[in-house]
Amino acid sequence: MKMKKIFRKSLAVILVVTLLSGTVSMFASAGKEHFVYKKYVLLGDSVASGHDDILYAPTEFIRVEGSYSDLVADALGAELIPMACPGFRTIEMRYMLEDDYDYNDDFMFHDTADVDVMKARIPEYRKNIAEADLITLGVGGNDFGTMLTWLVADIMEEKGLDPALVAAIREISSNVDGLAETVDQLVEIANTAKAIPALLEAVPAALANGLVTFFTNWNIMIEDILALNPDATFLVIGMFDNAIKSEEDLVVDEAEAAKINIGQMIVDMANIPMKEGAKKYGYTFVDTTGTICVTYHPTAEGHQHIADRILEALPDATFPYTDVRQGTTVYNAVAHFHKNNILRGVSETEFGVDNAFTKADLAKSLYALAGSPEVTSENPFTDVNDDAYTWASANGFVSGNGTTFAPDEEISVFSFALTLFSASSVICPGMFGIIKGLVAAVSTIVEYGFIGGAVTRGNAVVKLYEMSAL
Repeated sequence: MKMKKIFRKSLAVILVVTLLSGTVSMFASAGKEHFVYKKYVLLGDSVASGHDDILYAPTEFIRVEGSYSDLVADALGAELIPMACPGFRTIEMRYMLEDDYDYNDDFMFHDTADVDVMKARIPEYRKNIAEADLITLGVGGNDFGTMLTWLVADIMEEKGLDPALVAAIREISSNVDGLAETVDQLVEIANTAKAIPALLEAVPAALANGLVTFFTNWNIMIEDILALNPDATFLVIGMFDNAIKSEEDLVVDEAEAAKINIGQMIVDMANIPMKEGAKKYGYTFVDTTGTICVTYHPTAEGHQHIADRILEALPDATFPYTDVRQGTTVYNAVAHFHKNNILRGVSETEFGVDNAFTKADLAKSLYALAGSPEVTSENPFTDVNDDAYTWASANGFVSGNGTTFAPDEEISVFSFALTLFSASSVICPGMFGIIKGLVAAVSTIVEYGFIGGAVTRGNAVVKLYEMSAL
């Protein structure tokens, strides 16, 4: 058990150092009006297809009752075209989308179907994508988790290790669909067989292969889909930590909050290409953190959770601001801030994404994100009278000049970055919150510049949104 924990933590540290990034999340809100979607196309792997860990039933290219796509389609009144298949990776996706893809892969279609059978589906697959009003894509777990077991097993077989050990490792791929759980089982099996040294030697090469494949394929796959249909509303469903088995696992007390959730950190890093792609291509990334699983796939409650996240992430037909393009990272952040009354626009029809972010904007945003706590301090300012300003000043997040607050004073990029870090423990409690605050602060300086200039309202809201995501 001790070796298992050390291995898991070592792997997480390597991944954190290499791939550290912020997390974008979607939040629930009431009163949304959706646009009309006539044809909804579902793309993805076993999670998307609605695979059940307990009661096996075929789910390839089938509408599964109670799956998240079924729930979303019913909520929108849309025709669902299920094009998801267990075992799909970015490799299989590219095979279905490209005429000349040289996949050079020994694990094509994860033994779920014959290559020729899938080849016959290609015309229908592409046609449905081209005709869709709404597309959701949920793929990636097999690139990281399942593919890792295949490659580790091959490496160990080449080294002449016990065939029973190799067979046991290959068997993991039949049951596991995520990186964190895959690592757990690999360590368990190798420890029992006293093969930890061999595993430690095999995993880095196998993991590197999976990472390179996934990161290489992601943007190409997205461009393939957009080439077929650049106009559909396009959502990418993020991966989640499948270690959450009940609602109790979602309750985090103060002691737990201080610990680093290794599984979630791995998932966050696996989601990096998806989040970066949202900025580059304009699709919407849907954070599915908190999905409850049976073993490795969502329960009925888990599918409802993902469906709720998708419905919340879809553009709001009543969104008022004409200067914010829907389907962008800025839109997701502004929509959340507007609907939850965290920060409003500069007018009824403009958010002012390019306007300077002011001291008033910062104080109001932080106060709302902290849950609008009771203010016991006296207001020291003569030019403003608002609990947000008093609270922000008392906590050292925004300072005044004597008795003057100066709410319209612009916030520089550097000052904003420092405030992101100092306020992180209040906005997102625990060690993970501090890490996210540090990441947000560093990325702000890297992306928006170190010296001079005010941070814009659009950029500030995006960073606050990322940092406050749980």
